[in-house]
Parts: sequence; structure tokens; C-alpha cells
Amino acid sequence: QASRIVALAGEGAVELGCCSDGRLTLKIGKCLYNETEITPGEAFYAEFPCEEWECNTKGDLTITGCGRVAAGRDCFILKGTGVYPGCCDQVACH
Repeated sequence: QASRIVALAGEGAVELGCCSDGRLTLKIGKCLYNETEITPGEAFYAEFPCEEWECNTKGDLTITGCGRVAAGRDCFILKGTGVYPGCCDQVACH
């Protein structure tokens, strides 16, 4: 069965895009992406890369990532920690 991967960027103040690379296969009732089993309809939250992976019963995988952020004048970037979305960088300003 053919599967597709959709990559999305989000959560960033300035989104410059992101991309992911990996293989998606279907096992009985599960999606397998980068050696991780994902139950259709349930999200998997990763730290490296900082992404959310979700598949449906057709084997379509949606990947949502942080995107890139840029700090303007009097602002700085705070490094995120943990799994998505906590691992996304944030912009803080004075």
C-alpha cells in the first residue's frame, strides 16, 4: 500500500521551513517510521528531531516541527528542552 509523508512547520515566530527524511512502512495496525511504531490516530512526540509524528489508518504520516525562529532587536533565543513542543526554540525580548 502506498503511503505519504506530509511535513509541516509550526510554533515559530518566524517560520523558514523545515524538512524531515525517513521511511514509513505499515505493520498490522501500526505505522513504522524511523524504527518507531505509531498507533494510527495517536501522536508520537520526539525530542531528536523535535517533531510530532501522527499517522492515519491509510498510512499517511503527518510530521509537525518547530520551524526556525529569528530574534529581532532586544530579543534572544531560548533553547527548548524535552520532547515536542517543549524542545522548540522560543524568542524572548527585553
